[in-house]
Amino acid sequence: MVVTETPSGDTQLRPYVKDPVELNKDIVSMVAQQMADALIEHACRQPDGAIPGTTLLENTMFPCSRCGRITARLVFAPECASEADMVSLGDRLRSDVRYAPYPVWLIGAPDSEDDSVARHLTLQLAPARGEVYWEHPDQMNSRLVELDDKHHC
Repeated sequence: MVVTETPSGDTQLRPYVKDPVELNKDIVSMVAQQMADALIEHACRQPDGAIPGTTLLENTMFPCSRCGRITARLVFAPECASEADMVSLGDRLRSDVRYAPYPVWLIGAPDSEDDSVARHLTLQLAPARGEVYWEHPDQMNSRLVELDDKHHC
């Protein structure tokens, strides 16, 4: 792990591997996710949001049903209720998903309280950034199943 200071004075943690990152994207992504999971777990144990200036986001990783490698990741941000909110948070997550070898989507607020018809603001962050659009969870679930079916183990 490499600990550095950002220009804004924050602390940045990055996984370290000897070989070029391009040759180890899966390992770097996995280690980065483990680091994020450990920080989230630690933050959840702290009373009253002990880490100032941070927002905890639910992340769900989807492993391949055959080989176990990650095929997709969803980041949930129900507080993002507008296209501008989604774009802003997507920009802040850019470095977190830069080397993701699988699709990553940011899932925002629903357009209805009725889950059977609600569509959520959605933004693909990786491997290529997309545009904000509305999508029903059933459509996303179908896409996740398709990614699993087509995954090359």
